Amino acid sequence: MTGFTSPTVTKSLLATAINTVEVKDRRLEETAADQVRIKTEYSMVSTGTELHRIQATHTANKPFPTATGYIAIGRVVGLGHNVKNLKLGDRVLYGAAHYGMLDFPADKCTLVPEGVASRDAVCTTLLSISLRGVRAAQVTLGDSLAIFGQGVIGVFATHLAKLSGACPVIAVDPVAARRQTSLAMGADIVIDPTQEDAIQRIRALTGGLGVNTAIEATATACVAATLPSAVRDEGRVIILGGVHGKVEMDLYSFFQKFNQTMIGTGSAFHGDYPYDSDPANFAVILRMLKAGMIQPAPAITHCVPYAEGPKMYQMLINAKEQANGVQFDWTGLE
Repeated sequence: MTGFTSPTVTKSLLATAINTVEVKDRRLEETAADQVRIKTEYSMVSTGTELHRIQATHTANKPFPTATGYIAIGRVVGLGHNVKNLKLGDRVLYGAAHYGMLDFPADKCTLVPEGVASRDAVCTTLLSISLRGVRAAQVTLGDSLAIFGQGVIGVFATHLAKLSGACPVIAVDPVAARRQTSLAMGADIVIDPTQEDAIQRIRALTGGLGVNTAIEATATACVAATLPSAVRDEGRVIILGGVHGKVEMDLYSFFQKFNQTMIGTGSAFHGDYPYDSDPANFAVILRMLKAGMIQPAPAITHCVPYAEGPKMYQMLINAKEQANGVQFDWTGLE
């Protein structure tokens, strides 16, 4: 039995012009031999990347109309005739945009274990990005760590850093609601950079030394430039957020004189065996979700029906501070 593999039409969310997202029909052809057809349950917004796409500020711009997302979970409803690794009804994660139904390569799907709620499991992709930052920090018990930016990527990094044994975990963000979420996710100290000098406070909290590691999760060039001054000699600066634009830094005072290291986290680290691939990190996160160690729910501020997607994007464009983790619910789509 192959299930539903015939041509059909489904719904999607597409950026059709700058600052404009619409619900559009999307046609599916017959499912290819090595693909599965998936009916989406939930998709999740990667706020920084998607807003750059919608606002045409991404370093690698794409012409409109364009899909913006890359995170979803759903059930297999159709099988290409060569597919052996999945069966009808399986629940899978897949790296695709905001579609109600789609065909996707079977070997690129991640099977989700029973016992993990779909709204938690769909956070796996963003959690794995945050995990790269924490792994790059090489946290050992008692290491001090500051995360600049408490959007969903930053607050997940806060959560994972705490689980890894960092102390203190310092979260920096100008939005009060995000600072409260940071505390719920494990931050020991929160700093409002609009009310005090974050670098001076971090220095004071660490006896003048600076933190072992600072993680950049604001995706803002001017913030990224300040991170070395928060880090101790031979410490680390981790670029976790996607910083689009030029960053001017004092290489002499920090990196050359004090032996600091800067690390990018655009993919899993090839030398980090056995966690040297996204599938390996997905498996770890799903296992920890099932065990109840990772608790992503406090970071999710909105879960709305897909039809409200255009309105949700307008909130993210015009009042980003009102939302953090955003999910679209496709379960009502026939």
